[in-house]
Amino acid sequence: MSITYGKVVSLIISERFGPVVEKVANFLFKCQNSPLLFIKKGTDLPISKIRESLCVLIKYRLVRFKANKNENLANYTLDSDNVLLMLRYPKYLNHAKKSFGDESEMIIEEVLQRGYWTASELILKVYERLSTKYLTRLPYPKQDKAVPILTVDESEQNHLPNIDIKVLVMHQKGGKTDLPDKKVYWVVNFDRFHQDMRDHVICTAFSKKFDDNAGDIIRIFLRQMYIRTDPWTDISNPIPALEVKDILKKQAPSSHSLAFFDQYMSIIEQDNSKLLRKAGEASGGSYQIYLKDAFTQFVWELIEQIVLEKYDSKAARIFRLVKLKPYIEPDQLQQLAMIPAKDAKMLSYQLYEDNYLHIQELRKASTNSGPTKNFTLFHIKLNSVVRMLLETCYKTLLNTMIRRNNEKLLNKRIIDKKHRIDTILMAMRDQNATEEQMADIEEMITLSEKEILEKVNKVMKNLGTVELEVDDTIFMLQMFLVYQ
Repeated sequence: MSITYGKVVSLIISERFGPVVEKVANFLFKCQNSPLLFIKKGTDLPISKIRESLCVLIKYRLVRFKANKNENLANYTLDSDNVLLMLRYPKYLNHAKKSFGDESEMIIEEVLQRGYWTASELILKVYERLSTKYLTRLPYPKQDKAVPILTVDESEQNHLPNIDIKVLVMHQKGGKTDLPDKKVYWVVNFDRFHQDMRDHVICTAFSKKFDDNAGDIIRIFLRQMYIRTDPWTDISNPIPALEVKDILKKQAPSSHSLAFFDQYMSIIEQDNSKLLRKAGEASGGSYQIYLKDAFTQFVWELIEQIVLEKYDSKAARIFRLVKLKPYIEPDQLQQLAMIPAKDAKMLSYQLYEDNYLHIQELRKASTNSGPTKNFTLFHIKLNSVVRMLLETCYKTLLNTMIRRNNEKLLNKRIIDKKHRIDTILMAMRDQNATEEQMADIEEMITLSEKEILEKVNKVMKNLGTVELEVDDTIFMLQMFLVYQ
């Protein structure tokens, strides 16, 4: 893991849990698989504080543990990827709200804030949502060991335990009754959200490239894929086109997607993403979904767009040429790009310096007739470029978070004053204060302070937007790496 990545993780932990937990997390980031005494030695914190910090991090699934060789002590490991997912929480909430309404959003929000919850505490509302697998069982120890091994059977992951409503009512009224599922906890299933986010990326890509009807057809294909295939497989099992057409007949009998279904299938099949391909003549008009190939193409397009925006159209043309010809000499590149030799040379080596292009040197075998000749060839290592861009995204996230914290620090006095006045106004509303009394309190913030607050709010909103958009890029790059 890079230094920049570690700084981003550290800032996220600090903002959400404070400096003590951050110190423990920083040590675990640097020294993975560390027992308790090693953490104490490396952080100089009291054992009690370290234990509290580890409990918090384990509760939110940010730290994993397993027994060491003698099975009596635990080694702790920071799950830095899960820390980074905390930036994605607003997207999970928004997706839950769009899919199932405000109640679902509140349920997911509560589980994210608490780390885990019992089904009794989420009763009735959760019951309707469990079939979507947005919530899953928290692993639990099945054997009594010094260092427990947390597991959960696949059959239990989404199976709701028996819940007695009478017991819940008695418990709510203050009766001394143990809840039947008090040791069965539920957590948010990030993979399920990522699956929906991945599908949204695919459908949106086809909607933008063609129209919404094409996106709807792809959405149905993806939904039917889950009946036959694991959601994260590279290539799906065959899906009959007639099955998709029948679903369209039931959902939208007068839609363009149904009326021109064969034409849509033709253009989708010919698309350069190669997402849908015929499963063969013998399969009778069935198609397979190639997720790996599709995300490889999406990432190529993303990188080309980044090169275009960062440099110019000439650099993008050079990048596309190297992509089309896996190995190409500088002289040949200059000729095919139809760019002045000086510009082509400067841009190609600029792309090389920034790790978008790579160089392969070939040496011609020496002979008695003359000196050895070297050949320099440009090529692209897609995995390396993706990882380089991920590192750039982490740097952007770090800069954005530092800037946000700096804005808060510079305007701390005015922000705190606004919070105090808002608290007073809230209390006055509860006491049915008059409009004149509340106006007097509001006037405690001067006109210049209001202007500063508006400016700060605008900057914060822009930084929040940047953070979400950078995460979109991170998600796309991570999806590519998932299928490698």
